[in-house]
Amino acid sequence: MRLELNNEVFFAEVEQLLSQGESVTITVKGNSMRPWLQDGKHKVVIKPYTNCIQCGDIALFRYNGNHILHRAVKIDNNKITFAGDGNIGTKEFATTDDIIALVESIITPSGQVIECSSKEWRTKSRLWLALPQFARRVILGILRRL
Repeated sequence: MRLELNNEVFFAEVEQLLSQGESVTITVKGNSMRPWLQDGKHKVVIKPYTNCIQCGDIALFRYNGNHILHRAVKIDNNKITFAGDGNIGTKEFATTDDIIALVESIITPSGQVIECSSKEWRTKSRLWLALPQFARRVILGILRRL
């Protein structure tokens, strides 16, 4: 049996668990984090936010009444610029107060667990962000056709 909850109810429960210090595993929805996270295929393990975020971290945050899972691309004191890896040119702006959790690890469709603190993951993230927008756009276009 599959139970579907609306986002408001779902994320209220997620926030409750995080406030108790629990980590939560959620299935990725949407394509804004392609190519690294795919809709319905990848899961992320999120941990409570503890006032420490770095560029390249993927965070769950509140934005215009929604919950979004995107990467921090710029940090200026408590102001954070977020962007989805697959959203070329689109950015969200939030403060540290809007951040709910950080992605601790990613579970691939095959069940492999990728630790987001690993050197390999951090290097992939930095390389992706360092690519010019044109190159990322070309890569995403190719991946959409596959």
